[in-house]
Amino acid sequence: MKQFISKRNTVTLRDGLVYKQTKSPLAAAEEAELLRALRAHGAAVPEVLDCRGEVLVLEYLPGEPLPDIIERGDYEPDALAGALCGWFAGFYEAVQAMPAGTPGESRGDVNGRNFLVHDGKVYGVDFEGRCIGSKARDAGRLAAFLATYDTCDTAKRDALAEAFMRGFAIEFGCKVEKILLERALEYEAMHLRRGHHGS
Repeated sequence: MKQFISKRNTVTLRDGLVYKQTKSPLAAAEEAELLRALRAHGAAVPEVLDCRGEVLVLEYLPGEPLPDIIERGDYEPDALAGALCGWFAGFYEAVQAMPAGTPGESRGDVNGRNFLVHDGKVYGVDFEGRCIGSKARDAGRLAAFLATYDTCDTAKRDALAEAFMRGFAIEFGCKVEKILLERALEYEAMHLRRGHHGS
């Protein structure tokens, strides 16, 4: 049995399936419903195989978390940035196509560990709750995370963050200045979180 890193839940791999222990049966049911709807409309997310009380049973995706790939330096910045933009395109399309889709719905939780990469394709995982926000906020927040992950090759990491912001701005018609503002706000939030924890 393998356990995955998760701040809020217990997530384990057993017999080729992912078991996610959520905080309540309602949380599990809501996440299952969202994942099924996203997948039905073409978003690259894991398939829900079962929902048992507080536990979601999910398809195992054999990818690596985005921060691990960045730490190892095993990627080409433009290609990975393009794959990330492609994932967001699929997500936003799926949200708008869903019967309960809400204008202005965004990914919200863009922590890098919520993205897996396998054979050059990006998958999104860990969908607890829905978020209303701007696309620029998604981009700026993820760019801030990308630019702060530990790696020996900081130039390559920074090139990835820059390529992602440029590509995202072109793909979704966002102003780069707005993305940069959202990135700055996330940097400030990171600083406050770290100060709050005494580090």
